[in-house]
Amino acid sequence: MEHSLIVLHNDQPVFTSDEHWLYPLFDFEQFLNKTDIPVNQLFLKDKIAGKAAASLIVRLGIRNCFIELLSERAVPVFEQHGVKFAYHQLVDHIQCRTEDLITDSMSLEETYLFLRKRAGKVQGTKLLINALTVQVAGKMVIDHLDLELGRGEQLVICGENGSGKTTLLKAILGLVPAANGVIMIGEEQVGTSSWQKNRFQTGYLHQETTKNNFPITAGEVVAIGVSGIKTEKSEREYRVELSMRKTGCFHLQNQLFHLLSGGEKQRVSLARCLCQNARLLLLDEPTSYLDEKGKNELKELLVDLSKNEAPTMLVVSHDSNWVDQLNWPTKTLKNGRLC
Repeated sequence: MEHSLIVLHNDQPVFTSDEHWLYPLFDFEQFLNKTDIPVNQLFLKDKIAGKAAASLIVRLGIRNCFIELLSERAVPVFEQHGVKFAYHQLVDHIQCRTEDLITDSMSLEETYLFLRKRAGKVQGTKLLINALTVQVAGKMVIDHLDLELGRGEQLVICGENGSGKTTLLKAILGLVPAANGVIMIGEEQVGTSSWQKNRFQTGYLHQETTKNNFPITAGEVVAIGVSGIKTEKSEREYRVELSMRKTGCFHLQNQLFHLLSGGEKQRVSLARCLCQNARLLLLDEPTSYLDEKGKNELKELLVDLSKNEAPTMLVVSHDSNWVDQLNWPTKTLKNGRLC
């Protein structure tokens, strides 16, 4: 094969790539999002495939493929998901660090997210907190706290009311001064002039503790995300619509924000964060004013965002049942530290 990856429909090439590693498959995923060709009618030819590539091929929905050099680790993946495959040469192992990092306990979705992060196909940014100490009214609330989140990772912080969860988020936002320690968002230290210029990279969903009857529409709320960014009107309108469609609230664009349900407001607020291209999302007790239906919809929306947009997300909550259903990594904030 001349190309590293060829995809055929009715024996005619519809997609080719000369890239290496897993990038052709991620590019092919973008192609699928723009085509109406049923994926089960496509035939894929790849030069090399191990367990990682096989997992991506399965998730893309490909049912038939030919691999020139196939790793034995890929065979069970194809067989388990009913993919018909043929190969030119079968080897016991492909020399690739990624292959060794994928464990048998990882689900297909976990493998997919892991590979996206390794490929840099995530919107998120790193969050690093080192020895953070915060005092409020002379009281120690955060005590030499350490935390590290990689790009596109998610974490839920639990804790009793008054344990300092909201204070921690406000410190990350630069709204509460730190008595000691360092907070890094990407390559920028919170509080510096360079961080000030890039504050829009952090999105914040706060608790709605007061009723506000200000006459502003849902679309105008989302547009706040680009209010401080110099863009053409057409670009702003495009970003607002795209963000609202991604969070399933575009149909609400002309409705007054204060008349929306709690779940609808959360969707609009998330759309605002996406509209500003936030790479770090901070969610403060996001289920506080939601009924069970709204909680379930929010959970599904966050899971969907983690798979597609993959921003780094930090959620604080005392809603243990909802946290269990979300099934994200969890830490507890107690006595000013995470455990």
